[in-house]
Amino acid sequence: MRKSELCCQEMDQHLASGEVGITYVKQFREYGVDYREGFGGGIQTIAYCPWCGRRLPKALRDEWFAVLDDAGLEPEDPRVPEEMKSDGWWRNRGL
Repeated sequence: MRKSELCCQEMDQHLASGEVGITYVKQFREYGVDYREGFGGGIQTIAYCPWCGRRLPKALRDEWFAVLDDAGLEPEDPRVPEEMKSDGWWRNRGL
């Protein structure tokens, strides 16, 4: 992720350090609290930066699945285009 897309310096530092359980999933443009232990893993999405309080960009998980569905593909299908495996799909669509 380009630094200019982050909401604040604290978010940048914490994502870069990996010491705080906040994660960013490029493919879905999704920020969340990473449950690393005790709950079997997973992410609780967040809509606001925990440090500066700014609203984070809308997560695009639902849109990702809709694009695959429209193409008649399942997520594990080997025919899923490479751009769908990164942030390229939403960047190229201007989302």
